[in-house]
Amino acid sequence: MKVGIIFGVSELADPRAFEGKASEFLSSLAEDHDIMGGLFVSKKSDFKRVKEEVDLNKADVLVLYPLTGGTENGLKEFAVYRKPVIIYGDPFNNSIAAGIELREYFRERLIPATLIKDRNELKAALLGYEDSSELFEKFLGMRLGLIGRTSPWLINERFELPYVHISLKKFYEYYDSVTDEEGLEAIEDIIDDAIEIKEPTREALAKAGRVYIALKRIIDDYRLDGFTIGCFDLIGKIGTTPCLALAIFNTQGIPAACEGELNSLLGMAVIRKFFDKPAFMGNIADYGDDYVLLAHCTAPILGRYILRTHFESGTGVGVAVELPKGKASLLKIRGRRAVVAGVEVVRTEKSENRCRTQVKLRVEEAKDFVDGTIGNHHLLAYVDSEELADLLSELGFEVMLY
Repeated sequence: MKVGIIFGVSELADPRAFEGKASEFLSSLAEDHDIMGGLFVSKKSDFKRVKEEVDLNKADVLVLYPLTGGTENGLKEFAVYRKPVIIYGDPFNNSIAAGIELREYFRERLIPATLIKDRNELKAALLGYEDSSELFEKFLGMRLGLIGRTSPWLINERFELPYVHISLKKFYEYYDSVTDEEGLEAIEDIIDDAIEIKEPTREALAKAGRVYIALKRIIDDYRLDGFTIGCFDLIGKIGTTPCLALAIFNTQGIPAACEGELNSLLGMAVIRKFFDKPAFMGNIADYGDDYVLLAHCTAPILGRYILRTHFESGTGVGVAVELPKGKASLLKIRGRRAVVAGVEVVRTEKSENRCRTQVKLRVEEAKDFVDGTIGNHHLLAYVDSEELADLLSELGFEVMLY
């Protein structure tokens, strides 16, 4: 196991006073592990020097040792490596105080981080991370993209993970390079398998297909594991929406969220990565004592479906999918917090005053769930709620399970 080690010493302290402690610490770890680094940082600008001297991308885990307080700004920069972190604190020179501050910084970015204060705890923490290395590698290595901007009405959106930003200008370049004929050909099977095409015209279907091809090329060129797109901005520019494309991608195994929401995308990606299942991203449209109703204009195509327009704008191509009945989970992620509920899909509804895919879920104490959840946009996935909650906890989320 390759362990990257960085020591933090305040600019007010003399590093020479800590060389003996650092050397002894390195020697003890080198008995059982392949050690990298062992360098001192005092301030943020020292990170560049360390980055040039040692490639910590090759480390399996990072051990950060704030030998004094006042080292938080220098050590927090190592979050860029997206590696599990162990913060070693000792009872002197405000070491533990700095460690607590650092631990929260890494956890806010969903990087597994633990604070320990003796060698036995350090050994146990290293073994624990080694046992979970595959899990963390799959999670921390996800490459997610935001195309355009997050919709401005998502006032609780908060996202600290790195992502690839792609401008809508770039998307339009891809879109303009696709012909109507190519667009129609790309979604020919989707058109043929629909039980009804209610409003969309041939022109609307062609545009929807062009959006799908453009997004597919972006996924390939930018090597994305999943993406979200600021979809409402497309309506005024090209007179369509990506609803159908997102439905297709989620069915094919590529997490794709709408309204530029990265938290929902993260939840979709976790569900796909660890359960190999798609997720339906929906609005809570109604609720009662024992039910919640989700609705949106895109959904993974898991049952019979009708091709319709996007509800609010009357443009584009949305999908009204008859999602299967059965046990499932409802998930909401916001930052490092997650809410999970075990639900049962009981039926599809067809109101003309809601988004196109509408599904009624049986939820025990639904009003308590709605009162305790942490924002709109919930994910419906056919996975076990306890297994999902356990996984999220292991990945570092604070989970509330209903």
